[in-house]
Amino acid sequence: MNITTHMHDDIMTVALLGNLDATTAPALEAQSPTQGVRELVLDFAQCPFVSSAGLRAILVAHRRMASAGGRLVVRNASPAVREVFDLTGLSKVITLVRTTREISIDGCELLSAGVCGECFRLDGETVVKLYKDGVDIGMAEQEKKYAKAAFVLGIPTAISYDVVKCGTRSGIVFELLNAELFSAVIRREPQQIHAHAKRLADLATSLHAAKGDTEVLPQLKDRIRGYINQLGDVFSPAEISLLLERLDAIPDAHTCVHFDLHSSNIMVQDGELVIIDMGDFSIGSNLFDIGLIYMIYGVQELGICELATKIDTASGVAFWNSFEQHYFAGRPPEERAIFEANRNFLAALRITCAIVYLPHMRDQFIRQVREIFLPRIAMEARAVAMAGSRGAP
Repeated sequence: MNITTHMHDDIMTVALLGNLDATTAPALEAQSPTQGVRELVLDFAQCPFVSSAGLRAILVAHRRMASAGGRLVVRNASPAVREVFDLTGLSKVITLVRTTREISIDGCELLSAGVCGECFRLDGETVVKLYKDGVDIGMAEQEKKYAKAAFVLGIPTAISYDVVKCGTRSGIVFELLNAELFSAVIRREPQQIHAHAKRLADLATSLHAAKGDTEVLPQLKDRIRGYINQLGDVFSPAEISLLLERLDAIPDAHTCVHFDLHSSNIMVQDGELVIIDMGDFSIGSNLFDIGLIYMIYGVQELGICELATKIDTASGVAFWNSFEQHYFAGRPPEERAIFEANRNFLAALRITCAIVYLPHMRDQFIRQVREIFLPRIAMEARAVAMAGSRGAP
């Protein structure tokens, strides 16, 4: 390994060329300053590998800088090196500046398009989800963290390992060797639509059985409440109150919920379903996912089924009806009763929240919520009130 250094004012940049291991770590320690340097920057752009000895050398340099009142910064670390820092806990000690790789999607296959972004196949091994313009790059970093939490829980998901940029858009890369979009499989095999609906129901059941890590994952109900409370300039106080009232009627839960679970956020790899797009992975009621699935496939007026999955509307409705039957089979009757009493409210939640964080689609979503869902939600609320007045359970 070669080391080059550059001083600018009181900042020293040390560029590492080659592996940082037991044979080369002493050279880094020898370069670590003891005085006159406020910030030591280690540039890992040309350093593809770090061993345990290399990690110790970095830690020694960090302690020297800290004792002198300065700091150590690591820049341009590759995804593999960043993963080593994360796994060992070193990333919690040092300042790690993550660089964002620039990619091009010219000539790449568009796999799916949804409300928040689009998925493209980069090559035979990787796909990228690009968020739409205006979505902060922090969303990609958040998704990466949530995907790792889901993987640890045993949920079949692809690890999100690289945050990227494509022009003005941010995105995240998934490693999916020779995987195919579940929506494409459904379109190719329309005669198997009921079997595919059962596969999604089984996947959802498994996901909803996993207990979420409260140290990592947010409470979805709290997030939804926060979004609704930001819509005072869109809906009347009575409408906001109605939405919050129906939200409170959904039971709390300590299990996992995806909140964007549909066939274009699922890949088929070696015959198994693998979930991608973990940006909204949370803790909360399973009914939030069921409402989203109903919105995608069952609410024909929205036209979202063809937009998000390229599955025609009639097939989407058949898919939803079969999914609903399979998912609720064997589950507590009261759970299905809560869903039926709040079907339209649960279906409206995704686009209601998106009014806040997708400003370029704000007018469309406001119109859909106001014209399609709010009248139905009001009817559901009246039906619940009437049932309660009659003493219904």
